[in-house]
Amino acid sequence: MKTQDLDLKTILDIPMFEHLQDALAKATGTAIITVDYKGTPVTKHSCRTEFCSVIRENPVSRKRCTKCDALAGLEAVRLNRPYIYLCHCGIVDVAVPVMVGEKYLGAVMFGQVRLPNGDTDAKVERLVSEISSFQAEEETTRRDLMEKYEKIPEMEYKRIVEIAELIDTEVQYIVHRAVEGRNRALTYEWMLRNAAAAGMAESRLPSMPQEIGNMAEMPEAERSGERIGVPESSPVYPAVRYVESHRGEMVTMRDMANLCHLSPSYFSKIFPREMGETFTDYVNRCKVEWAKQRLRVSAESVSSIAFELGYVDTSYFIKVFKKFEGITPLAYRQQRYKA
Repeated sequence: MKTQDLDLKTILDIPMFEHLQDALAKATGTAIITVDYKGTPVTKHSCRTEFCSVIRENPVSRKRCTKCDALAGLEAVRLNRPYIYLCHCGIVDVAVPVMVGEKYLGAVMFGQVRLPNGDTDAKVERLVSEISSFQAEEETTRRDLMEKYEKIPEMEYKRIVEIAELIDTEVQYIVHRAVEGRNRALTYEWMLRNAAAAGMAESRLPSMPQEIGNMAEMPEAERSGERIGVPESSPVYPAVRYVESHRGEMVTMRDMANLCHLSPSYFSKIFPREMGETFTDYVNRCKVEWAKQRLRVSAESVSSIAFELGYVDTSYFIKVFKKFEGITPLAYRQQRYKA
């Protein structure tokens, strides 16, 4: 599956995700909605406040809401973490980015809460400088809107951060499993098409979970992918451990240096001494080894395997694979098949 073919509606079961949204909204006391990278809603609102319902009914203010959602999602991607901010109406919202590899698909937005006065932990900036252009023409309407604003629940900043971490974890897990499931389904469809072209009866094919790279069928050593080659006392051990347990991420040397509490320049010097190769070569070598496992035990396409390992550009993945193995991934699979 190519990353350009991905969007939230293709990888998520929207009705089921909306059910999860409802449950999270009720449990956390916040309003939740999921939007695409443009800020356009892809789910219904869960537990939206009366105030925000009125604001979004106005076409001008609704555009501001969409703009805030889009900008907040991009800021969350830039920061690589949930982004807490004040919307154009001065209400606290949070953008939790939805990423697949390096592609940003959208964000789960939650909040519609107010900070209590005197919350010294609050560190929230206004996302846009202008305030909402929504203006009620009649005094009674203005009073009604103010009453709805006063009903917006208050929430301490510390609690908002905790909820952000919870939703971020849930979203990452759900999206990861959804992409895995889609890859398995696409691979099985590929197997069926090739079986039909070869005149093989569908009944002769093994069941989908047993054949399509089922990780549970792999030996423990291969399933974990752990090849930790340094002791825990090594200054680069946290980075090595992280790389081994996050095979789908394209980690950066700067991030791993921070994880090890080292400067990037010192990390780049000490890593080869500890591991025998540069950090970039180590990461790519690990990914090539994991790719070889997938090529041996599954019928997944090379582009799908590259995507699972965090490579957006399949041609670059093939180049990396050939650098370490001397042959392309497809040639490697064919050799293994003949053997």
